[in-house]
Amino acid sequence: MIDEPDWSLHAISSAISSRFLELYASIMVQQSVIEYELQICVGQLLKLDNERLQILTAELSYRQLIALVSSSMLKFSDRDSETFREFKFALGKIDDFEKIRNDLAHSIWMHSPNGINQPGAQRKKITAKRKSGVRVIEEVYSEEQLETACKRGNFYIKELRKRVNAVVV
Repeated sequence: MIDEPDWSLHAISSAISSRFLELYASIMVQQSVIEYELQICVGQLLKLDNERLQILTAELSYRQLIALVSSSMLKFSDRDSETFREFKFALGKIDDFEKIRNDLAHSIWMHSPNGINQPGAQRKKITAKRKSGVRVIEEVYSEEQLETACKRGNFYIKELRKRVNAVVV
């Protein structure tokens, strides 16, 4: 049998700066908030109480929530209206945020090319596809990029909600 060590004697350490890790975690949390806000939009557009809304959306992926809220907006608003155009624009920005979130979540992370515990970190993503074979993607993310991404995600989900609210009234 393997004996569990006394975890209080072990430190958690990373070659990545604490600020980068904080921003990384903020983006993960922000994605959950965005998905919850999309659920609320669906509830408003379809006039569902919270229980019915949860039954309908609890197991939906981000993409499925986007499809549901988009389809609902198409049904209940004029697709040629300024409100709908702004809704689509905000939705595109939220998709941009989700791409960054996916890059963060589905990559191997190393310290900044400038050294251990320096601002930023390097991302490595390895894919193997039938048509293109093995690809290695390496890129550096700065703390400023993550901070801006988090602020943009927060801003655009609020803008999207405003457009949904305009249709619901």
